[in-house]
Amino acid sequence: MDTEKLEPTETNGLFYGWWIVLASMSALMLASAFYWQGFGVFFLALQDEFSTNRAALSGAIAMSQLEGGMLGPVGGYLVDRYGPRRMMTIGITMMGIGFIVLSQVHSLVTFYIVFLAIISVGMSIGIRVPALVAPANWFIKKRGMAIGISLTGGGLGGIFVPVLGWLIASYGWRTTMVIAGITILMLGLPIATVMRRRPEEYGLLPDGERPVAQPQRVEALPGDEALIVEEAPSPEPAEANFSLRDALKMPVFWFLAVAFGMRQFAVGAISLHQVPFLVDSGRSLQTASIILAFVTVTSVLGRIGFGWLADRFTPRYIMALSMMMVGLGAFILSNVTGGMPMLILYIVVYAIGWGGGATTMNATRGAYFGRRSFGTISGTMDFVQMFGLVLGPIYAGLVFDITDSYTIAFNSFAISAVAAGVLMFFLRPPRRAEAEPKIPAE
Repeated sequence: MDTEKLEPTETNGLFYGWWIVLASMSALMLASAFYWQGFGVFFLALQDEFSTNRAALSGAIAMSQLEGGMLGPVGGYLVDRYGPRRMMTIGITMMGIGFIVLSQVHSLVTFYIVFLAIISVGMSIGIRVPALVAPANWFIKKRGMAIGISLTGGGLGGIFVPVLGWLIASYGWRTTMVIAGITILMLGLPIATVMRRRPEEYGLLPDGERPVAQPQRVEALPGDEALIVEEAPSPEPAEANFSLRDALKMPVFWFLAVAFGMRQFAVGAISLHQVPFLVDSGRSLQTASIILAFVTVTSVLGRIGFGWLADRFTPRYIMALSMMMVGLGAFILSNVTGGMPMLILYIVVYAIGWGGGATTMNATRGAYFGRRSFGTISGTMDFVQMFGLVLGPIYAGLVFDITDSYTIAFNSFAISAVAAGVLMFFLRPPRRAEAEPKIPAE
């Protein structure tokens, strides 16, 4: 159990869970600025440095997603077992040091080793899993909004992407890597100290709710005595409370993983290749970085808005809508040339759908399976759905290397994301009976 004293439990009436949300948002902002979104800005400089093609360089990103998926169950278990603060401290330290070491590599093989063995591992166990598990554990009724606010960090991190583009253009990618590593350490380690595991460990309840006293009834007895009888509180809808073993028995677990993987097939590749695509279409690296920043910042609208919707409407319908918006956005991107109207339309449609899906994907997991093993279940599902994140970047790189264009790749991503949205409509939440062993009739 996490024995560190939690002080204060509230600040001016503010539930501590919201500090968890703020810390998660800040950690994900760092991850977005230097890893998920920012690394696409390094892409062309690294391609030139190592004299390689885009498929080979994309392979490092794809393998990091494969590694992240394989580490997902382990990372989820470690966060459930040791708490998000400890794991985030370890992961951020690895990630910061990894960027500094990466600035000294001189071959594609060494790049693969450092990126996969240090940076990617640190990201998986130290930011991605803890920053999503902790808010889900501190909230139930407001889980969608809490996760949505946390994930705005992934969008707000895009603000710093143009700075990376400017640093690379002005001082080179090696110096920029060192700056990135130092920044991650200086900002990330203090953020980690805020994280806590579950509110119950500190005498609190999820959502900041107060314990409700049981109502009492006075009954008259012979001899003018009175008996105070405590009445049971009115039952409230029970939260889903499945273990990993329960979840693995349910078809909905596997269908969700497939649907999420089909979505990831699109978003993983677009996140990496949209800057090279925009540069190929005649824009400078700085301009492409600014456009990427607009995409990530605009995604904040989806992250918060779809989180709000997921708390009020059937989560699978909200998830399906976000997937279809990603598909439409990918199709629009394939037709973007030099004109601004199509580019603006892409930014609005894709960014809101992408951001909304990031929120509702985690809110759906929480709603379907509960908090009991949220980290382990989420990590295991990440392992299953990683096929999309692994195949997407490599597929886009191969298509470009063969056709000198991303058109076929982006249209494939559109089809995949829309199909995922259609599938999502039919994935109802599980019932407890689905996980319980059947007792044969005598």
